[in-house]
Amino acid sequence: MEEHAYMIRYQKMTSGLLNKIYLILLLITSLAHAAESPEEILRFGNSLYKEEDYYRAITEYKRFLHFFPHHPKATQVTFQIGFSYLKGKKWDAALPYFQKLSLSQTHVKEEASFAIAQTYFLSENRSSAIKEWSQFLEIFPKSSWADPSFYQKGWAYFLQEKNKEAQQELSQIKNTKLKMKAELLSQEINHWDTLPTRSPFLAGLFSAILPGSGQWVDGRFWDGAAALTINGMFAYGIYATLDKEYYVPAGILIFFGAGFYGANIFSAVSSAHKFNRAVKDNQWQRLKAKYGLDIDWNGYSLTVRF
Repeated sequence: MEEHAYMIRYQKMTSGLLNKIYLILLLITSLAHAAESPEEILRFGNSLYKEEDYYRAITEYKRFLHFFPHHPKATQVTFQIGFSYLKGKKWDAALPYFQKLSLSQTHVKEEASFAIAQTYFLSENRSSAIKEWSQFLEIFPKSSWADPSFYQKGWAYFLQEKNKEAQQELSQIKNTKLKMKAELLSQEINHWDTLPTRSPFLAGLFSAILPGSGQWVDGRFWDGAAALTINGMFAYGIYATLDKEYYVPAGILIFFGAGFYGANIFSAVSSAHKFNRAVKDNQWQRLKAKYGLDIDWNGYSLTVRF
């Protein structure tokens, strides 16, 4: 009994000591935060943002809003969180911040609406991006972000290979510098149909006639050589077994050989599609590097570099 009572007293004493330590640490943490000014937190967050350490920057911005929710810069910091998520390619995390600000009556309302479309655009949800930019241009027709909206909307159509719609959007730009860039991009779009391509139909036809030849047409020599070798071995095996009247082995070889023959045709068709896609993707990347817009956040508003 005495030992049990001693254990109870020991547990109570230990529990009380731990609670006191926790309260002391909580007090120290609170005092440390109280001593840290909002400007210091924001300065540190911005330095992390400039270093492209977006997730640590977000932590600092959220800490700023937690301790100073009514600070005059709270709106800008909220936008900065969304834009940091955007730069970190966390599209789903960025959208709620922009959507909330787009419904507010703040000076970043227009930028937030534009950023929603930009987020969809960068996440390759181009249909939603086009819809958001259309709504933006309807609500803010005289906004300073109207021309960038036309430009990005044109890009979204172009990436969907809707070239006429893309050029129509680009033609509506009024800003002199951006208009010149849009005209150059429109000229590149005019040459889009002249890109080198491979015909999936012909590639499949060639491989049906001579296994592997479709892959050679697509520029994949070793794939074609492998297809020709494997199908040639099956063809020889089928011929040899039928010639000796080994019908069961011949049937097995025909069954599996047909699968490899069909796979050879499918591979040729697929190779042609992959070639065409690779050519377009490389061209899109080149044009993005040359004609893409550099959109950033300066801590107060969005900025764009043509």
